[in-house]
Amino acid sequence: MGHIHLTRRDILRSIPILGTGSLLLPLRGQKPDSSAKAIIRGAIRDKSNGRPVPAKIRVTETNSNTVYMPEASIKTMPDRRHYFYARGQYEVAVPPGRYKIEGVRGLNHEIAVGYTEVGSGLNHTVDLEIETLEDMKKLGWYSGNTHTHYHLSIDENPDDRIRMVPPAEDLDVSVLSYLIRNDSPYITNRYPVGRLPQFSRDGTIMDMGEEARNNKAFTDFGYGHVLFLNIPRAIEPVSTGLLSADGKAPDYPTLSTLCQQAQQLGGTTVWCHNGSGMESPVAAGLGLMNAYNLADGLAADYPRYYQLLNCGLPITASSGTDWWVYDHNRVYVQVEGNFTYDSWIAGLRAGRTFVTNGPMLRLAVDGKGPGSTVTTGKGVVQVRAEGISRIPFDRVEILVDGEIVADQLAVGGRSVKLEREIRVEEGGWIAARLSGAEKTYAGYPVFAHTSPIYLRVPGTGFRKAQAVGAFMDEIERSKRMIRKTFRFESDRQRALAVGKFEEGRLAYAKLLG
Repeated sequence: MGHIHLTRRDILRSIPILGTGSLLLPLRGQKPDSSAKAIIRGAIRDKSNGRPVPAKIRVTETNSNTVYMPEASIKTMPDRRHYFYARGQYEVAVPPGRYKIEGVRGLNHEIAVGYTEVGSGLNHTVDLEIETLEDMKKLGWYSGNTHTHYHLSIDENPDDRIRMVPPAEDLDVSVLSYLIRNDSPYITNRYPVGRLPQFSRDGTIMDMGEEARNNKAFTDFGYGHVLFLNIPRAIEPVSTGLLSADGKAPDYPTLSTLCQQAQQLGGTTVWCHNGSGMESPVAAGLGLMNAYNLADGLAADYPRYYQLLNCGLPITASSGTDWWVYDHNRVYVQVEGNFTYDSWIAGLRAGRTFVTNGPMLRLAVDGKGPGSTVTTGKGVVQVRAEGISRIPFDRVEILVDGEIVADQLAVGGRSVKLEREIRVEEGGWIAARLSGAEKTYAGYPVFAHTSPIYLRVPGTGFRKAQAVGAFMDEIERSKRMIRKTFRFESDRQRALAVGKFEEGRLAYAKLLG
């Protein structure tokens, strides 16, 4: 029997080619080399059109729950490093094992999930398709984060983070906030106040604003904290009193004085942290508060906001994340015409907003949305509220002057629709909110809340005397505290600070009249 002689090329051609991710078994009697890392890589695409999109990625070994990330990647907040950011594609080196790959993009998308098992030294491709829950841009809604800082503790180039993170979080507008807290090294302070076109080329409009602040103690908000958006330059002083550069500056000027300067420059003023601080009612009463941030850096808390609305003050609901982008607080703004920063700011100031850390929420009263005024005779108005969410929630509630007048359980914790006739006897405001026991990965309860729709009933009032009187009493107590415990360089400074609070008290007195 003759022998067939194969060339080296014939031998190589006869070996089967392994497909991507195939497991190469060791020869009998040999142990596999488990020291060589495997590679998991893939593309990240929008499911609706197949285009590459940025997102944040988590790669988890399913047996040990160990999370693996590229060493040089930009990651989520240091003490919550669950994800790394990727622009259109990702690649991670991992030990052999079974893995779950998750892709998360903003709030208005489903989480994309893939699984694979890899062997030592092999490559495997897991592409992710991210599906949109609802096309909010088609409806004119654009998301924003009004409040962000980065500390020097980040371990990558901040320019790279600012270019990467907002588009991956599907933010249409992202505002950084210049601030001073003694000599703390905020690395975002390196950017000039004003528009940041060099960082606005990847799908997110970037603006450098300011957070003006005063604390009586490090756990006491003092006058409070307020954001300035869309300003051409910093408003000085940025921090007063305890938070100033040396911690020895006077508690002067008041924040309302700084808000007035910001508005004169065309800026928009947004009060922080659920209205914390003794000066928030003063600024609101004097018309120096354009918007009110619910839940930036805290869980959402509503009573103070409702009290301002019950005084008949038209104040927009807004939100942001404060530190980094470690949670999902957003304000969605409905713009008129083309989307630009100016049209977005105009929509924010007009109250065409809802705020959320998960669900999408829409409200209409007699066909009009948040920020509108509905004039009706005594009778009923037609209310329609709709919500959809990636994060489970329990119910939608309709509020009139802060009191629940209707609610509807969510279907499967993911969507809800409510249509009711609500009886109206006097003027006031109406809003919708979503709530639930589920928490975001940063540990805050899921929520969403619309800005109000204002109700006007001819022959009736729309202010609650009790709410107005309560703020007048609060301001009077604040005046006594300022005289007694706040620091000033002169009697004139003290008189001007107390005088600003008295100006606010008189504004509420006029509301009663």
